Amino acid sequence: MIRAKFTCQQNTLNHETQTATVVLTPVTNSATEENLTFWKYTPAGNITLEITNPLASGQFAVGAEYYIDFTAA
Repeated sequence: MIRAKFTCQQNTLNHETQTATVVLTPVTNSATEENLTFWKYTPAGNITLEITNPLASGQFAVGAEYYIDFTAA
């Protein structure tokens, strides 16, 4: 498993399609020692999700930080 730490930058609902676009980027080096460590190994990138489940998209708050775990399937 690989763990990353990302910040939610955007959570925008398209009212026409009822699809939310959620954009996350790696944490920066400015907030905490933990963020500095994550930023050292993942200084750039993004994850963009298109979510049709309002309960799922509602879990992402702009400005909040999230751990992202990557596990081989």
